Amino acid sequence: MKSGPLLPQVQAEHAPYHGFQVGEVIADHDRALCYVLEHYANVLPSYRGLGSAARRSAQFAKCDLFFNHGWLVQAEAPPGAVFTELRAALIRDHKSEIDRRDLAFYFVHWLTDLAGAEPTPLGGCEKFVCKFPLHVLNSFLRSFEFVERIVTSTEAEVMEEYLKTRWCESAASDASLPSGDTALARMRLLCMAQTSAGPVLEAFDSLPTEDRETLSFEMALTGCVGR
Repeated sequence: MKSGPLLPQVQAEHAPYHGFQVGEVIADHDRALCYVLEHYANVLPSYRGLGSAARRSAQFAKCDLFFNHGWLVQAEAPPGAVFTELRAALIRDHKSEIDRRDLAFYFVHWLTDLAGAEPTPLGGCEKFVCKFPLHVLNSFLRSFEFVERIVTSTEAEVMEEYLKTRWCESAASDASLPSGDTALARMRLLCMAQTSAGPVLEAFDSLPTEDRETLSFEMALTGCVGR
């Protein structure tokens, strides 16, 4: 769908389509493919032959989930910012029909899409071998199972379990979970700092009390209304 002549125009019976009006060419290649999958599945024999469940998984893998994976892996944002739009999309656009299997397929697609972002047929998969640090790739892979839990758990519950697991598995921690008002801040800082987590946590502990309390309060906010 990255070739101009293949891009579809929105037909009158489908307009408006995600902001595109009648006769407009859908220039976004992901959205263009979604349009074809939804309204002209017969032109894609391999997709046309799939059962309804497999079609749903394929469509879900190409939809806009408003999900920033890096925000989770590096704990850059509170659970509301990371998961609320994703959770809403599952309920609003997919009527809660998406299960953990569909999310798992989405991540398979994400992985292959990333690997093929810079195709080098003679050099092999250089993206993962040479341009993606192993510890970063492992962090992304480790997070998949937690994102799948958003189907049945709240944003804060998923984030808390993820942070606890990252803390317990990190060589920079003493394996025992932190407690008290600074717990969430310490766990998020460990994810953010990655291989420099040790020195960063030491610096956090050495902050003046007022600064440490401010950071701990801010980094413990959920970003979810009423929670």
